[in-house]
Amino acid sequence: MSKRASILSSILAGSLLALSMLPAHGADPASIWRNLSWFHGFWSGTENGLPGNGRAQRCYAPIMDGRFLYARSETRFPPQPRNLEGEEHAEWQIFSRDYDGGRVLLRRFGSGGQVSRFVLDADASRSDRFVFVSSGFDQAPADAYGRLTISIGRGDSFRERLELGPSPNELRQIMEGRWQRVSHDAAGCVPEALEP
Repeated sequence: MSKRASILSSILAGSLLALSMLPAHGADPASIWRNLSWFHGFWSGTENGLPGNGRAQRCYAPIMDGRFLYARSETRFPPQPRNLEGEEHAEWQIFSRDYDGGRVLLRRFGSGGQVSRFVLDADASRSDRFVFVSSGFDQAPADAYGRLTISIGRGDSFRERLELGPSPNELRQIMEGRWQRVSHDAAGCVPEALEP
């Protein structure tokens, strides 16, 4: 093999290796749905936002024969200068798929009565980042816009950022959470039981 062919072969091999290391962009909803299983288990974290700085715990588990991914979180914001009385927030999140298996949907239910709905933006998402855009808020103006970005970090950690505003170009971050896995076991992470 000539020296020139050897150099070209090395460049091609290096380029292919570099391309294989790039994250996949524009992931399809089916692969995103499978990737969400990475979150199964219990998590501990911090949330920083309008109520102040808080400590949080969360769990994720498949429910109803894996048709839904359920998450429950509780955050305690202790008394602090920008929130003198402190607060406690609880939230449920339900991830699902459209009836035809297409879009990935997210519904969030807050203990203050807030309900918000999001749809996965598959073009902005990839294997280590899930971007959801709002499709409706029960307690906000009809034209309110939101974006929730969940980014997987190194090890067993992830970060989530919630932004709200009057349009996609006028978003303001209102909450950021940083989470560390406590356990891969999701046993016990279930919606509250029915009591007769």
